[in-house]
Amino acid sequence: MKPSNKISTYNVDFMCYASQLSWGNSVLCHRYYQGLPNRIQNPISTREQGKPTSFQDMYALTMTIDHCYWERDCEHHRARQAEKEALESHSRKQGKASTSGSGTASQSKANPSPAALSTKNPSSKPSPSPAPSPAPKKQPNTPRVDLSSKLASNGKLTSDERKKHLENNLCLYCGAGDHKLDSCPKKQTTVSSKGHSASATADTPAAASEKPSEK
Repeated sequence: MKPSNKISTYNVDFMCYASQLSWGNSVLCHRYYQGLPNRIQNPISTREQGKPTSFQDMYALTMTIDHCYWERDCEHHRARQAEKEALESHSRKQGKASTSGSGTASQSKANPSPAALSTKNPSSKPSPSPAPSPAPKKQPNTPRVDLSSKLASNGKLTSDERKKHLENNLCLYCGAGDHKLDSCPKKQTTVSSKGHSASATADTPAAASEKPSEK
């Protein structure tokens, strides 16, 4: 019997030859045992009861041992197959993890973050931001003097206002009491800034209102 064969194949061949011989029961049992492989002989020789002495007992015991052997072989085969599949699944997961890790690392090298660039080149300074332009200074609001009650519709001093200036010795141009019309500093400043002559100064409302009184 070949180690890869099952006992049924061996029994068919043995019974075919035994039918052509006139051997006795003990001789058939001995020859049957000698043709078995080691995987069946070992359990038979180590039995507590010893080897069977009749061919029928040897035949039945051999069938039982062979059946248990191939059942156990199927269990080993299924266990090895499950272990192989588990190892392959684990290796595939590790391969995917290493591939994704290398892809992330290469992407981070190709596109470094701004923080990494600043750490790598500490000497590089950020470009200074433009200084804010100074806010325009607000011009002080100069209070405007309401002269509507002192000037007539023609822009000259009213008669009452002109009379008050003359009685109180006030300047007919600016209304101050420490000088006269001829020495009015405001009048001179206005004339020099505009580049007018002294004759043009007489055209102001205060001067025009003063001339009739001098006449």
